Amino acid sequence: MCDVPSDKPATASLEQLLLRDDMWLGHSQRFTDRTALATGHALLDERLLHQGWPLGTLIEVCQPGIQGEWLLFTPALLQVTGLIVLLNPPAIPFAQAFIQAGFDLDRLLVVDAAEKKHFIGCFTELARASVGAVLAWQPRENISYTELRKCLLSASDGTGLCVMFRPSAAQQQSSPARLRLFARLLADGLEITLFKQTGYLQKQQPQPLLLPLPDYWKPTQAYAALDEKTAATKQDIVPQRLASVTPLRGQ
Repeated sequence: MCDVPSDKPATASLEQLLLRDDMWLGHSQRFTDRTALATGHALLDERLLHQGWPLGTLIEVCQPGIQGEWLLFTPALLQVTGLIVLLNPPAIPFAQAFIQAGFDLDRLLVVDAAEKKHFIGCFTELARASVGAVLAWQPRENISYTELRKCLLSASDGTGLCVMFRPSAAQQQSSPARLRLFARLLADGLEITLFKQTGYLQKQQPQPLLLPLPDYWKPTQAYAALDEKTAATKQDIVPQRLASVTPLRGQ
């Protein structure tokens, strides 16, 4: 006598379901197949869903004025291959500082796109071209959600590190960026607050993380005060072409 198979499906327990590889738990790091670069800050890597800066997507950094951009991203930039493009940097980069940090100046380009439409066009083309990294500083005009989504989609078409620095007020605005953080330079370190990570379920108010400030970075604290004066005296310049591209050379 043979057994007749039952049409009733087997019931799995909750514990069995939670062990399935295709079950997303909100805070789980499964399905994080996106390539990432180590940040160079162990404490920060532990907080990031991909254990580093995700590539091929948009990272948004909200900050008050000129902050610790290079402290935060220098270790990752030294790992990338290809060009490193600085789009609308807030000040003229100091070539000798880049050399001391270990950068190859032949791979560094500075792009000035003063008008917002030119800025968006440059960002999307550079991100889609899969250059090693694009570090962009938002122009004075506010950037809309639609424009940010255009930047995100172009970054998704590429494989590079794409970062956009925005003013503190942008933290209150909606953004499609996959990773958003707030950075603030303090006397004893760089304070980082991760307030959005797509794919990560935020169960409570994000806690700030203080990254130690190396001794050679402490003089940069004065730039936060200088930035306000610079912003007040800087005049709007109407470009005669879409953007100017300048290779960074040692002086």
